[in-house]
Amino acid sequence: MKLADLSWRLRIPLAITAVILATEFVVTALLVTRALRDARLDLEVSASNLSTVLARSLREPLLRDDLWQAFETIRNPLEAREAGNALRGIVVLDAQQRVFVASEPRRLPVGAAAATLPPPLVALVAAGDDGSAFRIGFGEGEGGPELAAARRIRAEDGTLLGTVVLEFDAALHAQRVRAVLVELALLSLPGMLVLVPLGWYAGKRLAEPLAQLAQVLAKVGREPPMAIAAALPRAGNDEIGRLTAQVRSMLDGLARKDALEQEVLASERLAAVGRVSAAIAHEINNPLGGMLNAIDTCTRHGRPDAFTARTLALLERGLQQIRATVSALLVEARLDSPRLTELDWDDLRTLIEPQAAARGLRLRWRVPADTMGTIELPAHEVRQLVLNLLLNACKAAAPTRDDAGASVPAAVELTVTPTPGLLALVVSNTGEPIAPQRLGHLFEPFVAGSEGDGTRSHGLGLWVCWQIVQRRRGNIDVQCEGGCTRFVVSLPIPRPSVAPAEPALEDTR
Repeated sequence: MKLADLSWRLRIPLAITAVILATEFVVTALLVTRALRDARLDLEVSASNLSTVLARSLREPLLRDDLWQAFETIRNPLEAREAGNALRGIVVLDAQQRVFVASEPRRLPVGAAAATLPPPLVALVAAGDDGSAFRIGFGEGEGGPELAAARRIRAEDGTLLGTVVLEFDAALHAQRVRAVLVELALLSLPGMLVLVPLGWYAGKRLAEPLAQLAQVLAKVGREPPMAIAAALPRAGNDEIGRLTAQVRSMLDGLARKDALEQEVLASERLAAVGRVSAAIAHEINNPLGGMLNAIDTCTRHGRPDAFTARTLALLERGLQQIRATVSALLVEARLDSPRLTELDWDDLRTLIEPQAAARGLRLRWRVPADTMGTIELPAHEVRQLVLNLLLNACKAAAPTRDDAGASVPAAVELTVTPTPGLLALVVSNTGEPIAPQRLGHLFEPFVAGSEGDGTRSHGLGLWVCWQIVQRRRGNIDVQCEGGCTRFVVSLPIPRPSVAPAEPALEDTR
């Protein structure tokens, strides 16, 4: 079978295994070369250092011809050597190349000529005539390979006094080198035994995306697109990755098509709900019109006393407010829009005082006298806006503590500040501030929230307030600081000569 016919499941693991073996071979060869070089360099450095020390220490004995001091000098390194040190003996020659002293006097007696030394030492001493201060050499002796090093001994004025020769045990040195090589082999072998299986496993993992892609393509058209996409391999920049990306794009298109179909169904359901809401709003408007007509008839043609007249007026304004609230569901609604008067502020206070009293709240009503006149704003909208904000404030109000730690009773406050061309409203309450995560969703419809009594609200109150403010081209803002929450509303007041933004329909009652 040709290599090109092999499956990628085998081709990739084989390639990785070959690379690992080649790398291990190269690394091991480099380590062995480095170990041999380091062993030789270590021997040369130790021999050079020892010969330098001995050459300096032997100057006096050679100048004074003190044989015993020279013997003591060369015996100290031999006695202090550690186990495994390859140093075997030391020989000192005088200026005439005769043995001055040796660590083995019986083998190399005093006065023996240099020619009687072992062949490696003779060659090394003879090579020193070229003027080199230190030399190291390898040779063959009677018992096998030999190692030796030599350094000239010179006086302070440079006069040649002699030569110190170091003999090393070549077999012991070779044994140390072999131990290092065996250690390297033992270190490389486990690495190879670990890396080869890991390389084979990695190669199989690299080839796995091909098998996954083949299995995924076989499922297209038979299973949901998202379930198929979950089994796709991770996309990358290689050929398999780009192919995977194309398959994922195709599956995403199929999934989007399914999602669009679901959205169309949901949109149709919402449209149906909207039509039902509009129909309900229209149906509510019909009995509202009848009740308003009945109240108007009773007011015009009857003779109610003062209390009954006041009650009928309050009922009429309340029904008009219900009518305005229902109209928020009808974009095309155009209702009568009477101007804001003193009676509307009185009605608001009359409606909110029982709520505040039931909850034990302090109600601060800051409506100045210059607000009692007629303001060119739709009364129904302003009443609905202020009433919703006051009711929310009553539900959220709670006792707080001042800087000294004293308890401050729960309170709700309305502040009205009319200025030329602008009506400013501030509704505030004491208690815990609104959570930051809710501030961005306060004016959305049907946003759930917690009331002061522990219940949950899902109403449209703040959404209706926002709709009214936007319709009047105003601004509404929320401020939470110092244990107090404030809703600040600014409503532009049209000039009296300017027609209202929403013309009222003719009263058909």
